[in-house]
Amino acid sequence: MIAESQVIKVLLVDDNAVVRDMLVDLVASFGYTPAPAASGPEALALFDRGNYDIVLTDLLMPGMGGWEVLEAIHQRNPRMPVIIITGSPVADDIRAAKRNVAVLKKPIDVTSLDNLIKQLVEQRQLV
Repeated sequence: MIAESQVIKVLLVDDNAVVRDMLVDLVASFGYTPAPAASGPEALALFDRGNYDIVLTDLLMPGMGGWEVLEAIHQRNPRMPVIIITGSPVADDIRAAKRNVAVLKKPIDVTSLDNLIKQLVEQRQLV
């Protein structure tokens, strides 16, 4: 169970500034601490310098997409929960079924996102 006093730090990755800002506001409204990144490489640099509880990334981004972000994060920390946000179908992609990975379809359901963040962070703490 997540401690009442625990501040959950969320690394947010989206190349679209409007979407990224919306996610920052949304995650902050849940009481979490957001750290935005505009690209995969920027996110990895932040990840290497920070201490995050979960990563939330867009799937389709130029250069380094969400799957590449996921792989790079899991090379650094295989237990790190990663939520992929996408409007594209990924049902047949085996990467979506990996442990500590969840896929959330756009448009984002606010309650589902909050519950998913809590669930994945709690699961990580239990292991």
